Amino acid sequence: MYIRLEPADFFMYRVIMVFNLENPDAEDQQVRDYLTEHELEPKYQRVGEFEERQCELMQFGGCYLGNRHLDAIGKIQRTQVETELVIEQIEVHLSDESAGDLGLTDERRKATVAELEPIFHEESAFSTAENGELTASLDGPAVREAARKLIAASAGD
Repeated sequence: MYIRLEPADFFMYRVIMVFNLENPDAEDQQVRDYLTEHELEPKYQRVGEFEERQCELMQFGGCYLGNRHLDAIGKIQRTQVETELVIEQIEVHLSDESAGDLGLTDERRKATVAELEPIFHEESAFSTAENGELTASLDGPAVREAARKLIAASAGD
């Protein structure tokens, strides 16, 4: 989902949420659920082409959503980005030569990554790069050790 804030009038602004229908973002359903849960109805809504992709566009008044809802939606987006960054880092460390052969099938690898993500999803893992993008950095040996423990525990089941 992409959010664009546009000036509307002197002190007003509009919020346009763009949902890519061809390739939805991971947080799209959570944002839609949030809007439904809080009974937030767009002023305008349509399906059409945006940046050469089929999208659903929802327009809200900035005052209607207010900082509370915009912050909550922003948090949903940030949490999803953080999750994707942590997963990417875990996968890098499990693929690292120093990980050795952990003997994981594709299915078990995905399950291990999913189990490790909440363990390593800590505020201290994130920083902002010079270009302003969020990055994650995890301790490789700690990730590999945690994976080995999970694998050993599941082998005992």
